[in-house]
Amino acid sequence: MKLLQPTLSATRETLTDVATFLRRDDSLSEVSVENDSFAAISTKLLNITESSIIKSDFTHTAVEHLDVLDTEFKGCNFTASKFANSSWHVVMIDGARCSGMLVSNSVLKNVTFKNSKLELVNFRFSRFENILFDGCIIDDADFYNATLKNVEFINCTINSITFASARMNAVDISKSQIEGIKGVSSLKGVTISYDQLMQLAPSLASEAGIKVK
Repeated sequence: MKLLQPTLSATRETLTDVATFLRRDDSLSEVSVENDSFAAISTKLLNITESSIIKSDFTHTAVEHLDVLDTEFKGCNFTASKFANSSWHVVMIDGARCSGMLVSNSVLKNVTFKNSKLELVNFRFSRFENILFDGCIIDDADFYNATLKNVEFINCTINSITFASARMNAVDISKSQIEGIKGVSSLKGVTISYDQLMQLAPSLASEAGIKVK
């Protein structure tokens, strides 16, 4: 899959003490932030554009309306962060910890999750288009009632994932290791491997009301 990659300005300003900056401004544009803290910040609006955010802490950060464009996050901690009704366009999330991250009712397009841990992540009712999960550990990610188009999981370990009531088109999970999927009756439009089919057969039979003796 060919995704758009973030376009970052070579003349980005290095920003320090981001918490103080955000008390007077709701926009980060063409900046570099490293080893800083967004932790426990609660705000109604935040726009992040053409920026690089590295090894920064978003623990318990809550933004009512987050808009991210052409931005990379590397080695960040998003534990228990809340970004409902957010928008993510052309974004790289690399080496992140996303435990308990809330991204429901959101729009994600041309987004890459790479070498990240997604545990108890809530993607409910969100729309995904041109998305890559690469080398991620996925443990209890919830895509209930989400819409997924052109989404690929490569070299991921999927311990538990929920696709109940999801609508999917050109979704490929065949190149990942899968332990458990909930909502297998919603897998229309998904590509899986033969081995995965055999593994999922009991769940498919159960949801279809088929008894196997």
